[in-house]
Amino acid sequence: MDKDKLLYFSEMEVKYSKKLLMTVDKLGNPAIKVLLEAISSDSLKHSKIYKAIIDLLEHKGALISEAESENILKEIEEHIKAEEEMIKNVSSLLDMGVDNKAVEFLLEAILRDEKLHHSVLKTIHEMIVKRLTLTETDLWDMIWKDTAFYGTPGG
Repeated sequence: MDKDKLLYFSEMEVKYSKKLLMTVDKLGNPAIKVLLEAISSDSLKHSKIYKAIIDLLEHKGALISEAESENILKEIEEHIKAEEEMIKNVSSLLDMGVDNKAVEFLLEAILRDEKLHHSVLKTIHEMIVKRLTLTETDLWDMIWKDTAFYGTPGG
């Protein structure tokens, strides 16, 4: 993967975000304004993701210690519960029916984001954090597992 191209994409996202915010400053409609601000924020997020991809390609992704993993897992579990609660809350508002189409659109946008956040958090919890955790047992297994003289005078 071309790192220069990824860096270019990251810079373009920042440029796009700034340009979009200049447009937002000229708007009066609160619904359109907040949606464009959210898109601008997403562009900054995308820029950071491109930079993270570059770091991963350059092997800068460090293993997570057992203590770090435990703290991260607790935080992520709390956020997963919070997202589940927000999904229920927004869904209940939509289930009651919304007469204003702009309000309905905004609530549906929130619901989509909450579901995405929930999915991403679960993925991080289940696939990334648990798999990247380097426990002391894992470390000793890596050191001694294939050692020919493990536990003998030669090892």
